[in-house]
Amino acid sequence: MSTKMRALLSLIGQVILITCFATIGELISKSLDLALPGNIVGLLLLYLALKAKIVQVKHVERGGRLLLLIMPLFFVPALSGIMDYTAFLRQYGLQVVLIVIMSSLLTLVGSAYIVDRLAHRKDEVTPRD
Repeated sequence: MSTKMRALLSLIGQVILITCFATIGELISKSLDLALPGNIVGLLLLYLALKAKIVQVKHVERGGRLLLLIMPLFFVPALSGIMDYTAFLRQYGLQVVLIVIMSSLLTLVGSAYIVDRLAHRKDEVTPRD
């Protein structure tokens, strides 16, 4: 089997593995009637599997990169759906844009604050001898 074919099969396998975690998360979310979406539960399961070294990063890295690369394609239908709301956007478009900008900035500032606090907390912890 050629090297290109092996790389392609490996990539497909990685995407399937990530999809399996998302599907399992969906099943768990629906069966336990969780308020958390199934794909988020799946990501948490994948994270725990990576932390526990059940799954190695090399088994999902290229597949994850591919999924991130094609992710914008999933937003095209949502953006084209905005055209149905032109009257609404004419009336409230500026307000919507301002709200999106302000909420994004608040999220950015809040995240930066939390990361900064955690970094300082980590610096304050001294190892025991």
